[in-house]
Amino acid sequence: MSDTSFEIAPFDSYAERITTGVAMLGGIMMLPALFWFLSDLRFSGVIFPVAIAVTLALWLLLNYAVQPVSYEIEMTQDRFTIKRRWLRNVRIPMEEITGVSVASALADVPRRGVRQALNVGVFGYHGLFHLEQYGAAFFAATNRERLVAIGRMGYPSVIVSPARPRDFVEALREALIKRTNVELDPVHES
Repeated sequence: MSDTSFEIAPFDSYAERITTGVAMLGGIMMLPALFWFLSDLRFSGVIFPVAIAVTLALWLLLNYAVQPVSYEIEMTQDRFTIKRRWLRNVRIPMEEITGVSVASALADVPRRGVRQALNVGVFGYHGLFHLEQYGAAFFAATNRERLVAIGRMGYPSVIVSPARPRDFVEALREALIKRTNVELDPVHES
């Protein structure tokens, strides 16, 4: 089996609204600085809104950097990889993966059941989430309606959102089965 790549799902409406809202808030916070600059007044009160706007811009940039761009099942490397925009990729060895399934029960995340999370909505859902009903899970997703859960041995589950969840689940299950068959067969071709 060769390497297989899957596109990420487009943003859901919640992620679009949150991302747009945070970007607009940063822009609005820059307006006082713009007006004071254009009026040629010097006022130290402009520092506060500019500091908030810069913080929001950095938060957006960080979340853009960790946004997944594709999910790859790399049989040649015996791993599953979450390709990210700018930061290093997340690589999960196939030997850690215990199972994979469509996670439609998580579709109401992040609206309820989230105890802790890194990013709930800006350019998707990223980071370690602590869910009331399911425990810890690492999200690298962009769309709540297309979530897929990847169970891992000894680590929190990984939640991703490929554009075609059922095809992704089928391909990863097939890769896991082939890997298991190769491990069980002592005489196999390389």
